[in-house]
Amino acid sequence: ELVRSAAANAAANGLANARFFAGKAEDLFASVDLPPDRTAVVIDPPRKGASLDFLRQLVAFQPAVLVYVSCDPATQARDAAVLLDGGFAITRAVPFDLFPQTRHIESVLTFRRRDPSPPAS
Repeated sequence: ELVRSAAANAAANGLANARFFAGKAEDLFASVDLPPDRTAVVIDPPRKGASLDFLRQLVAFQPAVLVYVSCDPATQARDAAVLLDGGFAITRAVPFDLFPQTRHIESVLTFRRRDPSPPAS
């Protein structure tokens, strides 16, 4: 149902180049047949963060852009370390105070895949 709603929303907004996938996070990339260098991935894991299995698959897929939305900056920071070690660089960090006068914030990190180092001559 969520994929159908997302596709309908994309069509209503004239986005012809968006595709949506649903499934267990640990198995998701097995069915993705998109070119990584032209793909942006948006993730919004639960408060406990993303699983290490999922992060490893994401690093192996190497999308050009990754947007990580989190309701727990501590687990986001833990997961960001894995992504930084996996060849990504943080290009933007934006906190959102959606719940004023509480300790809860949403945090959005945008990553880009780093270009591999040129071969040594």
